[in-house]
Amino acid sequence: MPKPVKYKHKFTQQVVWGEMDAFGHVNNVTYVRYFESARADYFTKEGLWDSPSKPVKGGPVLTHLDMDYRKQVVFPATLEITLEVDSISSRAFTVVCSMWNENEECVLTGNAAFVWFDFELQKPSALPDHFKTKFGRDHLV
Repeated sequence: MPKPVKYKHKFTQQVVWGEMDAFGHVNNVTYVRYFESARADYFTKEGLWDSPSKPVKGGPVLTHLDMDYRKQVVFPATLEITLEVDSISSRAFTVVCSMWNENEECVLTGNAAFVWFDFELQKPSALPDHFKTKFGRDHLV
């Protein structure tokens, strides 16, 4: 696994008791929800969609998710989730993420791939100009 990195966008996630499993640690699928919450916060704050709660013509649709679990997390805990857009192409982009415990230990690294999807036409479409402008040529693949 590559060395973990702290990314630009930060999101705080409280671990709740009900997220623990029979083995006494946070269940692995819970981290998927944590990543989802952090991404929704990121997309909203960066203006990448009008609103996550109302239908829009197009938006990001998850096509792939990859996570490396590095350390157990138990209740009570507060995680710092950091993420940013890693690369973009004409219709797709990836977001990288790292999660950190209170001791500054990386507990998870992950990445998610998205395609921009036209909900009216029901097919992938070009990334909007504001998205390309926001993340610029530095991230193009």
